[in-house]
Amino acid sequence: MAKTPLLITLLPSSGCDLGRWILAHYGVEYRERPHAPIFHVLALKAWGAGKDDYPLYVEADRKTKITNVRKLAEHFDGAAAEDKKLFPNPKAEPELADQMEAALEYYHTHLSNRVVFWSYWNFLKYKSLVWPSMTTKVPFHEKLICWLAFPVIRSLMYAGLKLDQSVADEALKSIYAGFDHYDAMLSDGRPYLSGERMTYADIGVAASLAPMILAQGYHGMLPNHAKCPVFMQKIYTELRQRPTGLFIQRLYDEHRPAQLLQV
Repeated sequence: MAKTPLLITLLPSSGCDLGRWILAHYGVEYRERPHAPIFHVLALKAWGAGKDDYPLYVEADRKTKITNVRKLAEHFDGAAAEDKKLFPNPKAEPELADQMEAALEYYHTHLSNRVVFWSYWNFLKYKSLVWPSMTTKVPFHEKLICWLAFPVIRSLMYAGLKLDQSVADEALKSIYAGFDHYDAMLSDGRPYLSGERMTYADIGVAASLAPMILAQGYHGMLPNHAKCPVFMQKIYTELRQRPTGLFIQRLYDEHRPAQLLQV
């Protein structure tokens, strides 16, 4: 019997949710192997990958591996039907291609990891809040150790990401500036960041910022809005009502194929 491709993930990661989205978009059958924070590093090492190489896509032959979400999308885009392509041809559609790259460049330059910094700093203060995103469908021993050693894991994550209140505060400022930037791009009424057609930039930005609006359809097991501290609820409510927040949820509603966690 032929093996099914695998997706090795850090369960709550927005990059991993983008990986899920990409595979669903192209109709690729796969099985996910989700892991709790810190344990994902061991899982990646077992597959010969680095600690930051998630999501890791492993083909059915168990030899072919892709460690970058953009490369994963490009891998399937070439053979995709025209209505499924996410990458415009730079020769045939140079303006669209340039706009896509500009939208991505802004994110990578000004927003990369900011959502992670702010979210982890705040979520990890509350075990019950972060528990589903750390342990849903992960191996039993990971769940057990997370339960017994949660304070230690939290400290390791804070130290590994060099997190403190000042880092979280600066990250939130960058996030608000990012929403300002994308609000301005959408202010002319365009349906997508690059214009009239959805590109890789749209789902990339949407997945990356989705935790800041607790987007419905995100598969990283985000917490329930009502269970979050009041100050976080206010931020989520404000951001989801902005043009970028509405854009993110619309993409999840209209373009994220319905699926369960593929484990």
